[in-house]
Amino acid sequence: MLQETITINPFVTDEELAEKFMVSVQTIRLDRLELSIPELRERIKSVAEKN
Repeated sequence: MLQETITINPFVTDEELAEKFMVSVQTIRLDRLELSIPELRERIKSVAEKN
């Protein structure tokens, strides 16, 4: 669900994800790391480069 949410909206913050999934920000960060999902800054840069 985390990957799907970030795919739909790559600009979503870790704080927003934590609220959505009712977990801590640290949990979101650890899960992103485990799933090899880059942090918000890198996702924004990637989207900008594609456009």
